[in-house]
Amino acid sequence: MDDFEFAEEKRTELGLSRAEFFHALLYHTNWSVVELHSENKKKDEQIKELEKENEELKRLVKSLQERIEKLELENQALKQGRSVRSYQDAKMLKALAEKAREGVSWKALCAEVLGLRDENKIKRLLKLAFVIKKDQHNKFPDTFYPKDIAEEFHEWALKRPEGVADVIDYVLYKEDTLKAAKGLAVGKAVGVGKAVGEKAPVVTALKSGRTAEQLIDAVFAVAHHEYMGLIEKRRGKEAKEFLQEQVPERLEKVLQKIDPADRRRAVLAVIERHEAASDWNEAFVSNLRRVAMRLLNAHYSKPLEVEADV
Repeated sequence: MDDFEFAEEKRTELGLSRAEFFHALLYHTNWSVVELHSENKKKDEQIKELEKENEELKRLVKSLQERIEKLELENQALKQGRSVRSYQDAKMLKALAEKAREGVSWKALCAEVLGLRDENKIKRLLKLAFVIKKDQHNKFPDTFYPKDIAEEFHEWALKRPEGVADVIDYVLYKEDTLKAAKGLAVGKAVGVGKAVGEKAPVVTALKSGRTAEQLIDAVFAVAHHEYMGLIEKRRGKEAKEFLQEQVPERLEKVLQKIDPADRRRAVLAVIERHEAASDWNEAFVSNLRRVAMRLLNAHYSKPLEVEADV
């Protein structure tokens, strides 16, 4: 119903002629309300116009900011004698190195720090920082090491996680951690009272202190990565079985390389560090503590065993 029809209906209800109805409107309407309505209408139109201008200004500011950033990049690149792309790559690699931490894949680090999801771009950055080459069998090695020019990554290495072939899924570790995990530090004990010329047994030196913690942390970090991979694939039951069955086996192997007097301290130090940092999945850390304590108690109930290669 339009305004004219509405007015005619009201006039008919009141039993007034059109002249009488018009006269009543003129002399009985609250004109201050009408004027206020008119002013509000004009202000609404002005607001819409201002909002339109504001959006245009925002687009202009964004465009100018992008232009300024581009010019700043070009300026910095020129100062260093680089191309803009080379300068941008260096900035991204520096940001990745600053946020790098053990147990995180290269792909996950790029997503977290740079917001990158494009796997080709992630792989390009990887090849700028690390030596990515296949061996004589046309297979990628288990470990990638940084290029000489990538100084920010010189203390890091990338290790292949179990069951993953794509290079961007390799996991970051400190080179010292990997060396410790391989047991490169080997000591020799010379037999006492042996006849001259008789071969003495070679005993693997038991680890303690920071080295022991690095060994344990490396095992836990790999386990956490695999556990989260199962969780992300909605394979919770397998993740639980992995934590309860495979992790204790791996921990038991590494504990054989650690001084029994330092096992409990080293294991708890690593777990408590991750509990405080909240850098791993909470359920994983909580269950890891239970699994580790069960295994520690079992170890302390056994006689001391020293592995020897005679």
